[in-house]
Amino acid sequence: ASMDFSTPSRSLRSLSRRNPPLPAEAVDVGGRILKLHDRLFAGAEDEAAASAATRQEEQEAGPYEEYGRLILMLVEMGRGAGDGGTGSGSTKRRWEPLAVGLHLANDYLERLGRSVLVSSAAAATASDATTYFDGPRVPTLTAVGPGSTGVTHATTGAPAGAAPGASGDDASAALIPKSILVALFPNSNVGDDNDSSYSLPTAFCRPLLSVARDNLEHSEPRVRGLVARVVGSHARLATLLPAFLASSSSSETTGGICVAGSAVATLTAQRRSLHAHIQRSLQAQLAAGRDGAGPELSRDSTGALDDTTGWRSVETSLQAVAAYVNGCGGAYVTDGDDLLPSGTAQDGHTTDAVDDEAKGGAADLATEDDGTLMAALRYCSISHVNRHVRAAGVQVLEQLIHSVVAAGGSSMEMLTDPQAALRVIIVDVLKTTLADNWSQVRMAGSVLNRAFWLALLQNPLPPGVDLEEATAALYPVLLPRMCLNRFYLAQGVKLYSHETWRLVFGRTAGEGLRRVAENAGVICRYYIKMADADNHAVREASCQAIAELAHKIGSHPTCAEYLAPYVPMLLQGLLMCFHDESWPVRDEACLACGTFVRAYPEECQPDLKTLFERWTEQLTDQIWSVRENAAVALGDAIVAYGQPMFDEVLRVVQTNLPTAREQPAMTREEYKRRQNDIDAHTNSQLYSCGSLAPKLGKGRKDGAGRIGCCNGALTRERMPWEATDGCIYLIRELCVRCTGSGEAAAQGVVLSDEVLLPLLTELEDVCRCKHFPQSDDMRATLWRQLPIMANALGKNRFKRQYLHIFLDLLAANLDADRSGSGANQLSVHAAGQCAEELARLVGFGIFRGRLEAEGEWQVEAFDRAMEDRKRQAHMGPPVEQGFSPFGPANLIPQHL
Repeated sequence: ASMDFSTPSRSLRSLSRRNPPLPAEAVDVGGRILKLHDRLFAGAEDEAAASAATRQEEQEAGPYEEYGRLILMLVEMGRGAGDGGTGSGSTKRRWEPLAVGLHLANDYLERLGRSVLVSSAAAATASDATTYFDGPRVPTLTAVGPGSTGVTHATTGAPAGAAPGASGDDASAALIPKSILVALFPNSNVGDDNDSSYSLPTAFCRPLLSVARDNLEHSEPRVRGLVARVVGSHARLATLLPAFLASSSSSETTGGICVAGSAVATLTAQRRSLHAHIQRSLQAQLAAGRDGAGPELSRDSTGALDDTTGWRSVETSLQAVAAYVNGCGGAYVTDGDDLLPSGTAQDGHTTDAVDDEAKGGAADLATEDDGTLMAALRYCSISHVNRHVRAAGVQVLEQLIHSVVAAGGSSMEMLTDPQAALRVIIVDVLKTTLADNWSQVRMAGSVLNRAFWLALLQNPLPPGVDLEEATAALYPVLLPRMCLNRFYLAQGVKLYSHETWRLVFGRTAGEGLRRVAENAGVICRYYIKMADADNHAVREASCQAIAELAHKIGSHPTCAEYLAPYVPMLLQGLLMCFHDESWPVRDEACLACGTFVRAYPEECQPDLKTLFERWTEQLTDQIWSVRENAAVALGDAIVAYGQPMFDEVLRVVQTNLPTAREQPAMTREEYKRRQNDIDAHTNSQLYSCGSLAPKLGKGRKDGAGRIGCCNGALTRERMPWEATDGCIYLIRELCVRCTGSGEAAAQGVVLSDEVLLPLLTELEDVCRCKHFPQSDDMRATLWRQLPIMANALGKNRFKRQYLHIFLDLLAANLDADRSGSGANQLSVHAAGQCAEELARLVGFGIFRGRLEAEGEWQVEAFDRAMEDRKRQAHMGPPVEQGFSPFGPANLIPQHL
């Protein structure tokens, strides 16, 4: 059975289920801890049901002291496991007791910290930002106010008010009574051997942190992660305890309560000592480079084929730093000895080297020389080849922002001053991570970006600092990346970026549009650069973002002039994407160019000939959506350029429409045989998802192996029937735009019956071809588009002039299952849907009457199809209106 670290109770129960079994002593200690844990922290729903003995026990420190001793026993049973532990077989030390002990210790320290927080005046000013270690981040908005960045990272199942890390059956997070806290931190000299009283800093924290220090570089990553949690929870307790002391007593007692200042000093020394050790470990890990590096693997971050292995504990060391900063809160930047301690400290006692060389949190943040934490964060977040390390480095910077906000006052200058080292590094990191090739790192950068902006926008700035001046230099750097990520393929990044945009620019109506227009130059240059990126998802997002510029900026009465000078360069970037190996990129490039010719017809006129050639080429593409969107783009061109473009498009339709007849004959059996030929699909080139480019083939000079733009030499040959299929979409666009209330019709470009009737007659005749198996796909396209054409033409015009043309072919497709013609189910379903929509348009009675005139079997086929559709409509549960699998409805705004 796998280990379950979701709650302390479940982790303890996991010990007895391990295979091979753990030593009986470890299982026994785990059972004792579980009973004590449930008695102390599970809580009773009905307080009256609790026995008097239990209530009395909860007011005594003895059970809590025993709980800490048992945790340390469990930790010691696994100490040394995985790192040269002794023994063999069932007697060999195992890492599981160590991991469970650390998990319990973290929960215990978090409960102590939460109890201290609630019992002190610090509760009102506590930061709600938390670190998140397990899986992808799940950021949620919180109430924004002074001292808060407005974002927290919710852990699954943890209710409001629960101790950090508590969830599930431990979600009650029972607080420890104030009197117990006093007993756990007695007024005695720390480390006095003559004093027999229990002191949590020395009896529990000192041996626990010794174990944490020894296992920071443990071979088991789960152990390293739990060490990072312990570091953070201990730092939080040490930071919150002084406020508890101040609220309880300024000297010795208040109402019988006393808290020792020596406990505060001990915990503070412990956390600083551990922080120094973590930083030294991090620097040593980075200096050592990669394990097993040879001639083919560099010891730094370059030249490695595998980017995730061989880096030991760099990631978890960064997580430990992030947890430490989070635990310290604002004290991290206001205290005098946190950022770069370089001396040695053991067992809670800080050496003189630590005191002398730790210059002060804010002071050390002002430098980024080699060997400092800031230099390590810059390298890990920007240059390191391991994506997990980059994401962990970004997380540390995020926690530093929360710490600066919590400190407030003059510390905010670290974020507002353009020359401040922290701000410089944050901006440099955002420039890279918001454009990282890995979605994991891009998401981490997006979270850092939101925290940075909200820290500036929603918190008091230092006196004399103007918000506009503090943020002016950020727009040219961050705005292009923020815009593009709203179209990124990964839904988490996309939706989170949309919400960030709303938070940053939604304060004033039209502010986002104005900022984009003012920075049109840098945004356009960035988009063009990304249109040539190695990642096909980035190129696709770039095309979508360019289309948005034309749609929203180009149609704005005052902002359109900002974009006009950059239209030619944007078109060149889009033209480069027309021959992309990734069909989604070609798809979006078609649409984007059509949007541009509508918004800027004069600026696009010099490239119109090239654009027309590209659109007509894509009209015969192998991918149906590319064909459809090429037709949409040609429709936009008709709206932009009127009758001359209409005549050119009409010639394309008349030329390409009959080409399906030239498709080579092939039986369905032969087609299936080719599709299922094992030899044809064995030991073949692997291809990227959504792309016809080979995997792992980047870097070839001819571009053929690059997941990017090339001459399209790797694509399969286009088939004649695909040209006819593209013409169906193009005829639809002519009907929609050049009839009735269409945009082109309003400009005098009208599709007359004299032109349309021969086209639809030819289309019906071509769609009768059945000598190739893809003919079903072509007919399915016709049935999907015909109702759109009918609605555009209008009920009376379609019913009188065009309905009779398609009835026989439609009824034959509906009757395919019964007649045994072998038509695929997609075309049968599309025919049924088409028949229903046309009948609804002209009237079911009229539609059946027209079918009766053609033959009785057609009416029977129609009735059977309608019955089948009724049954299908009642088979599944009702779908919520506006439901989307990608997120809540109406999350993506319609305006910048």
